[in-house]
Amino acid sequence: MDTAQSTPEARTRVKLPPDPYRDDEPRPGRGRRPLVLLAALVALVAAITIVNRSTHHSGGSPTADQSSGASNASNPATNPAGPVTSQFDSSGLPGNTADGVPIGYPHTARGAESAAANYVVAYSSSAMINPTERHKLIDAIADPAIASDLQTQLDTAYTQVDNSLGLSADGVPPSGQTFVQRSAPVGVTLVKSSSNDATVSVWTVTLSGLAGQGSTHPVVENWSTITVTLRWTGGDWKWVSFASTDGPVPTSGQQVVSGGQDLQKAVNQFGGLRYAR
Repeated sequence: MDTAQSTPEARTRVKLPPDPYRDDEPRPGRGRRPLVLLAALVALVAAITIVNRSTHHSGGSPTADQSSGASNASNPATNPAGPVTSQFDSSGLPGNTADGVPIGYPHTARGAESAAANYVVAYSSSAMINPTERHKLIDAIADPAIASDLQTQLDTAYTQVDNSLGLSADGVPPSGQTFVQRSAPVGVTLVKSSSNDATVSVWTVTLSGLAGQGSTHPVVENWSTITVTLRWTGGDWKWVSFASTDGPVPTSGQQVVSGGQDLQKAVNQFGGLRYAR
């Protein structure tokens, strides 16, 4: 996809903050200085990136990128690193759920891809704004070695988000409005893997904001590529960390932007989807 066709000057974007747990210097600017839409949305994006922990890779480093070759369903390291999108294959589907989050993925490359995509959907959902639901979600997807520390970090971050958006301490939006935070994967690719570690990139579009009459925090879209690090632990692929980059961003179409009430109706009418791989 030719991202040069996009027009960032005419589009409001929210840039992800640098990872506070990395030792290396921030990467040079991308030449596309984003505009600040709202302080609340900046805080929201900051909160959903806190998962990149200092504990990532503590259980060993993944192998170098895998070259293409014959696949082996029992070992992700022998699978090609390129995307597998030719046809639906149930070999990577989860076998269970925990508080609505799909879990129980096979110990395969397909299983890692499916886990990464579903975890991105869960982690970018509106459930994160509610403390009780957030704790359940993180317990379901995160490596137990980082879960407790992650809960503490997110509780602090989402307090700021709640205040900025005018939500209650339990994540309840203002009367007549609906909080929107929903992500839809467009595609996945296995970057690298070993028998117990996998890195998967998920190209996704996310909607976030407050929908409804009188909203001062309109729902906006954001295209990004989220690269998730997973570890095989306790008989499942678990979330260890992620890094997020902008785009690829499609050229905006000619459709008229919907009003806040129309978006609110759509969000309430259409449920979110799980990712099938």
